[in-house]
Amino acid sequence: MCEKKSLFITPDLGVFLIIPADECVDPLISGLYASSFLASSRYNFLYSANFAKLYGSSGWSPSARDKQPWLQIDLGRKYRLQAIATQGTFNSYDWVSKYTLLYGDRPDSWTPYIMKGGNSTLPGNWNYYQVKRNVFHYTFTAKHIRLLPLAWNTENGGKIGVRLELFGCSYDSYVLQYNGDDSVVYTYPEKRSRTLQDHIAINFKTLEQDGLLLHSEGIQGDLFTLELKRGRLYLHISLGSSIIHKVDGRITLTAGSLLDNLHWHYVTIKRFGRQVNFTVDSQTVTGICKGEFTHLDLDTQLYVGGVIEQNLPHLPTTPNFRGCLENVFFNGINIINMAQREEPEIRIPRKMHYACRDILLKPMTFAGPNNYLQVPGFFRKPRMFVKFKFRSWDYTGLLMFTRFADDLGALELGLSEGQINVTIFQPGKKKLQFAAGYRLNDGYWHSVDLAARDNLLTLTIDEEEGSPLKITNPFTIRTGDRYFFGGCPKTNNTIQKCETKLNRFHGCMQHIFIDNEQLDIDIILQRQWGRYAELLLGTCGITDRCSPNPCEHEGRCIQSWDDFICLCENTGYKGEVCHMSVYKESCEAYRLSGKYWSGNYTIDPDLSGPLKPFEVYCKMKSYKAWTVILHDRVDGTKVTGSSIDRPYIGDVNYWNASWDEVSALANTSMYCEQWIDYSCYKSRLLNTPSITGNIYAIKCLKTTTVLSYIINPYLPYFMKKQRLVLHQRMFIK
Repeated sequence: MCEKKSLFITPDLGVFLIIPADECVDPLISGLYASSFLASSRYNFLYSANFAKLYGSSGWSPSARDKQPWLQIDLGRKYRLQAIATQGTFNSYDWVSKYTLLYGDRPDSWTPYIMKGGNSTLPGNWNYYQVKRNVFHYTFTAKHIRLLPLAWNTENGGKIGVRLELFGCSYDSYVLQYNGDDSVVYTYPEKRSRTLQDHIAINFKTLEQDGLLLHSEGIQGDLFTLELKRGRLYLHISLGSSIIHKVDGRITLTAGSLLDNLHWHYVTIKRFGRQVNFTVDSQTVTGICKGEFTHLDLDTQLYVGGVIEQNLPHLPTTPNFRGCLENVFFNGINIINMAQREEPEIRIPRKMHYACRDILLKPMTFAGPNNYLQVPGFFRKPRMFVKFKFRSWDYTGLLMFTRFADDLGALELGLSEGQINVTIFQPGKKKLQFAAGYRLNDGYWHSVDLAARDNLLTLTIDEEEGSPLKITNPFTIRTGDRYFFGGCPKTNNTIQKCETKLNRFHGCMQHIFIDNEQLDIDIILQRQWGRYAELLLGTCGITDRCSPNPCEHEGRCIQSWDDFICLCENTGYKGEVCHMSVYKESCEAYRLSGKYWSGNYTIDPDLSGPLKPFEVYCKMKSYKAWTVILHDRVDGTKVTGSSIDRPYIGDVNYWNASWDEVSALANTSMYCEQWIDYSCYKSRLLNTPSITGNIYAIKCLKTTTVLSYIINPYLPYFMKKQRLVLHQRMFIK
């Protein structure tokens, strides 16, 4: 075990207070005033939103004409939320059996709560009086919550009825706004930090896919970096690298997905010695640091949110963070609080804002089987301009459809095989169809900018103005009076009918512009402009079902809006999540299945376990099969110059298999054997005076075999030459 030759100071770990989950269970709704409750509608005065308190004498019920009802609660301040409990309306047949919960810092920007497995539907009640409690599998913070009923009792005249309570605890928030050219620098005490264990916590929200969150390094090769890349978080950590032993101590852990959604995400990093636990929201990844060191030695300072200096040898190329950081704790040190109090350990190159100035996006989610959005346009204009952003996992779906004025045809924008398809329909003419973009169904935001006039259409994807799609075929543009996004409504109106063969779009849209006028969701919410069905306004409800990867044994995960599949080709496994091995566990299993000829076979000793299949030689007999594992010590090895103090050590490297896989095979063996051929001039084997022969045999019964062997002759001054050959074979019951 090596030790690094420096003296460092460990920071105080007693400042950062962690609230146990079982203590964060205060009721948060029971004490609120009536003004804190809001709903899309009410059945009558006796079923108003403010009656929706657990164990109350009534309950909330929406109007029977309300097609998309919701109940919203303003908690007054930000809380950490732990659980929710619901009841039906008192002494009635009214209760909700399924619902979705949205939360956020603002009443117009929402995040859906997603349960384990990617499902956003929470189970509700089965009668009006019993309480159904749902404990969140990870805690989150919010000031506003919104409940969306999805299913309810309809027997005996039942309708939607809700009483509820939220459980959580108070939450102190220290916030910093970053604009991409900012940095907060924390200087370690004595300009050194040496820790055996670490506890780092940081919350963030951003619109950017890339950004540097934390960075610090040491002159001995130690490194600690947290960065956002392509909407995922990467933690790079090294406890030091050894030039002598040629060991690179750096490891990288990855967690989270689609983190560029301008909602808060919660990151915790806990390290003890070489073990690291990396948690993003509800996903935890564990890793073991490489090398033999156990302490993290960092020099001078920690950079938070970005680095202004460029003279750091291990500084990543990721741009500085843009967005908001909250409650940055480094081993008990509240970095943002120290910055607010202008502590001498904190250096800020330029003035920063200690508040999060939200960018109001107001996205919408097309989530239902019959969703669509219909909005008016400017009638009979000779030019068309449509612009929007979308994100989706689906291969196909209708993005936009509009019918031209004066019966001049229609234009359709569709997602097909991950590309944008532009189709122009003209009466009496062959339809024009073109495609642009590549793999646009990857879950990230993509912008679509369409401009058209007579005989010319230009389509720009992701603002790549240098290579737009241009269509110069003859056609005539006269804009219609309405545009359809995401799908077509069911109608018998043949004059302005929206017709498409594409599936309905499932995903999110935002920043919709029609003829340079931005669509205002607030007006749509008031139903004063346009029509819609099965839309969630103010939130993007997309979830990544492939992160973490549900496919075992490195299977490839492919997903759609509401499902995923695992591609198991070339993994050696099959099944829905690549769980079942396609190979037998041993040569004996092949023999019993009818394989009587000797040769090379692929086996999987732990079957559906984590170890990979590997190739062995099966020597088939009529009554049993020998499993022979090949390695690099079959040929003789000449050894000269060894001594008692410095014996010769020979490693056995197996072909096509790791030591764990060979051990698994040996542990499942009824009988295994290996032997070493040893020939030497006037020497003894394994420091044993009584053994002077040429062969030393090792036999094992249901046990693992050795990886290395040591030759330490009893009389080294007699030794001239040695020759070693290691043989091994196993019989699997």
